[in-house]
Amino acid sequence: MQNSVDHSSSDADSPAGSPSRKPTASSSKSSSRQPQTSSSKHEAVKAPSEVVSTTPQANPSRHERFWFHDGSVILHVESKLFRVHQTILANYSEVFAGLFEMPQPNGDSMLEGCHIVELHDSEKDFEDLLHAVYNPSYFDTLSPTADIDAVLAFIAGILRLSTKYLMRNLRNRCITLFTSKFPSTFDDYAAKSTSAAHERYRSDSVMRAIQLARETTVLEVLPYAYYCVARMSMKRIMKEREDDLSWKEKCLCLVGRERLRWAEMSVSHSFLLVFQRSTSCVTFTCAHTRGPHAEWHVLEAAKSPNPLRAFTRWPNLNICKECEVHCQQVHLQGRKEVWTRLPGFFDLPPWEVLKQAQNE
Repeated sequence: MQNSVDHSSSDADSPAGSPSRKPTASSSKSSSRQPQTSSSKHEAVKAPSEVVSTTPQANPSRHERFWFHDGSVILHVESKLFRVHQTILANYSEVFAGLFEMPQPNGDSMLEGCHIVELHDSEKDFEDLLHAVYNPSYFDTLSPTADIDAVLAFIAGILRLSTKYLMRNLRNRCITLFTSKFPSTFDDYAAKSTSAAHERYRSDSVMRAIQLARETTVLEVLPYAYYCVARMSMKRIMKEREDDLSWKEKCLCLVGRERLRWAEMSVSHSFLLVFQRSTSCVTFTCAHTRGPHAEWHVLEAAKSPNPLRAFTRWPNLNICKECEVHCQQVHLQGRKEVWTRLPGFFDLPPWEVLKQAQNE
């Protein structure tokens, strides 16, 4: 479908007039996505109660890309007019479907035979959304090796508006990209941490990701994102930058940091602190080896706890193969247990509750 923009037309820069309809249904639908938790312990998973909106401006101009001459409705978003197709938007969104079914009031503002509808959204976000709607391969344009900042920039607008307008397919595709950076299963975490393209996240990027996740109720990314914050230096956590977490959330991460230290000592790496021989061990020296305890002191000296990280210095333990295999099994089981308990370290509900609330 070709879009055509006629800059010479006098209608292109003419005022849109006062709109008579607003997609108020989208606001009520969006607010219903907030997880319902009665306990203050799980308050951190609640989405913000206020959604930032923008006001359409006077004297809007036609959007260069999304002005289709056969479009059936004109959407006024900030300083731009988007002439698009009602049937296409309605097919993606039940909110738009309901909006377009409403009777047209007398005196409704019109341009070139199309009704003009005001939307209180970001112009950039709406442009990104339309790219995803009109180009089925749009998500394929993001490089598989894109870093966290590129992924957040790519999905932010689409995720915000697909959440607001109940465009479930687009929302799910954004969530898939989101969880590729902040895994929600232990298997995904393990694959990511052992990948040759393992990426180090900037602190600002992680905090922006948390803000976006809470704004759009993508709750399953929060536990690992909080884990990343808890492992940041104290100096960074105590700084106050634009788009940083609230002090309440930072305190939550600091409490989680202490819980992670306990988990490292008592769950995931307990085989170092309290070494136990394998039942099939026949080597007398394993009972007196000092290797595990020495490795624990190395781990303890680290600046921040990292109970999910796989231990790799097995030769330094100076134990037999049977004991090494036994310790590896204990270690893997401990890391999986830490992952299962990860949401609770930050006063979040269990994984399955987070995902259920996210999909409501």
